[in-house]
Amino acid sequence: MLAKYRGFGAFGAALVLLRACCPGRAESMPPCMERRCMIGRCLCLDQAFNSNCLDGARNPHAAAFLYALIDAVPKDRTARVEQICLISKSLRQTYEALHERDARNMTKLLEQVALVTDGYRALGHRVHRIGVTFYDVFMHLAREALLEMDACPSATPSRTLMWFVSSRDVDAALNVKLALAALEAESRGWGLRVVHNSQAKAVVDSVERALPAHCRSRLESVSLASMGINLPRIRRGQLSCLQASKIYFEGTRDTVVIAGGEDVIVRRPISDQELSYTMLGAPWTWCRAPKHKNTDECRFGGNGGFAIRNPAFVAEHGIQARPKVEGFKAWARECGTMHHNDDIYLAIKMNELYVNGTLGRFRPAP
Repeated sequence: MLAKYRGFGAFGAALVLLRACCPGRAESMPPCMERRCMIGRCLCLDQAFNSNCLDGARNPHAAAFLYALIDAVPKDRTARVEQICLISKSLRQTYEALHERDARNMTKLLEQVALVTDGYRALGHRVHRIGVTFYDVFMHLAREALLEMDACPSATPSRTLMWFVSSRDVDAALNVKLALAALEAESRGWGLRVVHNSQAKAVVDSVERALPAHCRSRLESVSLASMGINLPRIRRGQLSCLQASKIYFEGTRDTVVIAGGEDVIVRRPISDQELSYTMLGAPWTWCRAPKHKNTDECRFGGNGGFAIRNPAFVAEHGIQARPKVEGFKAWARECGTMHHNDDIYLAIKMNELYVNGTLGRFRPAP
């Protein structure tokens, strides 16, 4: 086959390679200064090479990796270059941390991106956000390392990491294990409480198995039934109300971080300053718009997917009804007064205290 290339010259050989990579497409493709056949695709590396993300380095593997991320996003929902760049750097750092011996070889990482994005297409799924690609590739890279990691909850906890799981969260064990490692849970006093419905017993068991054998007994498993919520499945609105209810935090310690499902990636410990706030969550991007900037929920609000909550604040200003005491219907009726998800609902409550000058011991984040 190589002998046949010699008669084509450099351009002819490249054209044959491109035809082999994606037959019938090479001639019809738009003009491109530098096109390569990599990871089973015809990739035009112009956009990647022109990105500041590569800091001027013309590494074809790095460029192909960046382009594979660009290519993963549908043309009608193209991600901003800076978003792709940030995710590209995060994935490369993750790859290097998990595969130090092959840190300079991007081929395996490129194959992971191609595997994930081709899997989307094979299933007929559309990728609406570049973050979906980041998440799935990260989990492919990190799975074995996370399961082998010696990350435990604290034996003498002074803080609580509360994680809600449902039967759908089949990979929740990886997220919980990563959170324990990133929070430095054992040395920083983080206990682990997993809250679940009746159909999520297998998920709770998988979280327990993912922990090192010597610390599995430290996991605290709490069922919704023990709170008086006897539902095989809990709807999103019901879960949101529960996370704004004082019953959810009963028996926890002064500092609580709530999380849920398998779409949370924790990257670092939480600082003492962050833990000193009554409520804290990732900033909402929609609050940047001028029409939302000074609204009640945006002043002190933040995403509740992974968030600091002071149990005393929820006990005083959250949903008061307890399904096990006053009954499920009484709790559901009070839930109907929220009109918002738990993070917005509690942010509005915090703002009311701030406006009225009645914050007292509660400390909102600036």
